[in-house]
Amino acid sequence: MNRVYLVGAGCGEGMLTLRGAKLVGECDCLVYDSLIDENILRLAKPSCLKIPVGKRAGAHSEPQEKINGILVGCGRKYPLTVRLKGGDPFVFGRGGEELLALKNAGICAESVPGVSSCIAAAEFFGVPVTHRGVSRGFHVVTAHTSEGAPDFSRLAKEEDTLVFLMAKGSAEKIVSGLIGGGMPPETPAAIFSEAGFSEGSAAFCTLCQVAREAEKLPAPLVVAVGNVCAFGTADKADAAAGGNRRRAVVTGTRAHVSRVLPGMRAAGFAAEGLCHLDIKPADFDGFFGRLSGFDMLVFTSANGVRVFFGRAREKGVDLRAFGGKKFAVIGNATGEELQKYGFYADVMPEKYDSAALAAELRRSGIPAQRTALLRSAEGNRVLNGCGEQVSLYECVPDEGTLARAESVLQGADIVTFSSAGGVRALLSRVSLPETASTVAIGEETARALKGFGFSPSVADSACAESLVQAAAAAKESVCRD
Repeated sequence: MNRVYLVGAGCGEGMLTLRGAKLVGECDCLVYDSLIDENILRLAKPSCLKIPVGKRAGAHSEPQEKINGILVGCGRKYPLTVRLKGGDPFVFGRGGEELLALKNAGICAESVPGVSSCIAAAEFFGVPVTHRGVSRGFHVVTAHTSEGAPDFSRLAKEEDTLVFLMAKGSAEKIVSGLIGGGMPPETPAAIFSEAGFSEGSAAFCTLCQVAREAEKLPAPLVVAVGNVCAFGTADKADAAAGGNRRRAVVTGTRAHVSRVLPGMRAAGFAAEGLCHLDIKPADFDGFFGRLSGFDMLVFTSANGVRVFFGRAREKGVDLRAFGGKKFAVIGNATGEELQKYGFYADVMPEKYDSAALAAELRRSGIPAQRTALLRSAEGNRVLNGCGEQVSLYECVPDEGTLARAESVLQGADIVTFSSAGGVRALLSRVSLPETASTVAIGEETARALKGFGFSPSVADSACAESLVQAAAAAKESVCRD
């Protein structure tokens, strides 16, 4: 019997439940929203049909009635369909409507709970929605409906914590409604943006300041109002640490920031991500037709591995075409990504940088004309001459993130960079705080920083661990000064 599961993806990265992950890995069809951790999609088997129906403020791709129809159609066609929804399916996720549509069509369906942003967003920043002696409960409200914003004034007398979801477009109405209903303007409040993701951030303020602060942050926004918000600090990256740690901002792509942030926090930083670069795949389809002309395939980033094999899968390239090929990677993270596609690196230098990789390629005995450098369009010049450049992608600026970069960088002690292009994309638009020290992942990135007048610390190897170590050393230097 065919079955459809409405699975809550949770709030942010790594928040999918074990049962949800198992279902995603087994399903024949995956219908998913946009507000989810994209890594979840990689759990699906290669034969799984993936259908995006993403819903995000200002960018609704499919009306709910059409999504219901898609689910019914998939439920009739495929043995196992997963409808992957951000947060929890039944917390303002319209999961009830989808479940009813499926059951009315005679399709067996059930829901798998997820971690909702109504508690997780505040929790990520150290704010409990309930706390003994402060708040005995919390009230969850949608700040956006098809009929417009609700009447918020009726909530003004609530003593419990108020949590407003999807609050970006209604922040001003929330403020005016609550104050107009009698809530004191100085009531503590907090705004959580993109909670649970690497670029997630928060602002702590009073009720009367909510609309102004919300304007600075990207959707999705969760607004909390109540005395528990006083547990937060004015430093949005250090809400849980009392504001007493060195602030670091990790810049780059989402994938890079996600790798580096845990190590930075473990090293004692109040670290925040600034994902100001997006990966834009290039047109390299022609390379697959020339694959037989190469003996060595070289990858210099996990991004490159994902883009290359993702495209190979989309084009239906038979993996036997890679039989007999040798693979070279710049470091362990790239090698681990390669293993996810069933291949193991033949060449990986002891020192994870381009110079060491170039030396290994020369020692391999495979001529440059039989070597493909599968990397970004702006690859490190050190590898030029070691093989044929095949541009898999380019890193393009994320305009939305750059628009708020200055507020994220404010007060930063350390700012890390992962590419020369990332340096230029950011520093051509904003200035770093005068007291900030810079850390580069390699010499090419360091040269770009020097071009902007900085004297960066440089990681020993092009990997997350070395970048963290270099940042920690820079932090010690700052502390001694």
